[in-house]
Amino acid sequence: MSMRKLTIIGLMVFIPICMSAQKALNLKNWPEGASPKEVGELVSKRFVEVPHPNFNGNPAPPNEITYPETCAWFGALRYADITRNKKLLRQLEERFLPIFGPERRLQPLPDHVDHTVFGTIPLQLYAQTGKEIYYHMGIWYADEQWKMPRNTKHKEQYQALLDQGLSWQTRYWIDDMFMISAIQSQAFFVTKDRQYIDRAAKEMVAYLDKIQRPNGLFYHAEDVPFFWGRGNGWMAAGMTELLGLLPKDNPNRTRILESYRKMMNTLLEYQKEDGLWGQLVDDKTTWTETSGSAMFTYAMIKGVKQGWLDENIYTPVIRKAWIALVGHIDEKGDIAGVCEGTNKTNDRQFYLNRRTLLGNMHGQAPVLWCVNAFLEK
Repeated sequence: MSMRKLTIIGLMVFIPICMSAQKALNLKNWPEGASPKEVGELVSKRFVEVPHPNFNGNPAPPNEITYPETCAWFGALRYADITRNKKLLRQLEERFLPIFGPERRLQPLPDHVDHTVFGTIPLQLYAQTGKEIYYHMGIWYADEQWKMPRNTKHKEQYQALLDQGLSWQTRYWIDDMFMISAIQSQAFFVTKDRQYIDRAAKEMVAYLDKIQRPNGLFYHAEDVPFFWGRGNGWMAAGMTELLGLLPKDNPNRTRILESYRKMMNTLLEYQKEDGLWGQLVDDKTTWTETSGSAMFTYAMIKGVKQGWLDENIYTPVIRKAWIALVGHIDEKGDIAGVCEGTNKTNDRQFYLNRRTLLGNMHGQAPVLWCVNAFLEK
């Protein structure tokens, strides 16, 4: 069945018999090709097939493993765990092993939020294999995020952040709060040491204070007053990752949950007729962007399943978004409509002029996160 036909079927009017039946049908009975398991198999297989990509479609060999690949790898590892797919786990581990030898030069250093998130991969590998070498590598990344770097020219600036209990990598860009939340949450997941998750929550609140607006959405940065789609997606996914593991007695949990709900409520207003969200979230006339839309969908799936969101309100929104996303995935497992990597720029047209890249890992990653959120218990 073609993806275009699948999208049409998915957008057909759905008449519920009752609310409980609606939930069961909406999140379990899918058109052909749209079940999370089918999509997970397709997209994870595609990840294994693709060599380490460079950034923004650059055909040259990469100098390091980029954060979009890391985020997709993390999603594929979780998928292998949830589905108990030992073959996929072996393939994902085999992709990692050359880091200890011929591909050592590709290992990112923990010198920036986009590089430090790489530590989620060894931490997930440790969680699934128990191999201590992965544990020590992953914890090194998490610890370095809160440790003054050697030979820095910014010691005074970084010390001021550390004195506040914040990471020296703090810069108040919107994507930071997935990168920081993911690595610190995974460190907590494998160690059960509260310092990791507690400091991530403190960091999250600092970002909420700086860049969340009264409508619940987020500027790309303090000086860039645009609600960029994937940027907001990073924030939605970051809050979701954090809340999924944050102990209920953490003093910042209530604030983070309130901010998450405020964002989700506003996203309801801006869902487009096609089921997804625009490149600029608050303007439905801007072009549909799939990576941010997938991140929003992930946050909503998890929110409904965790009881953070009203299932009767969000379930039909999730279904419409998911089927629309699947309609953008081709037979190889590549998703279309993914905005290229985007630095902050105080120019609205700059965001509207960004290219889209087929199969870019910025989009492959959150598709896998959605799959995992659907399938996990």
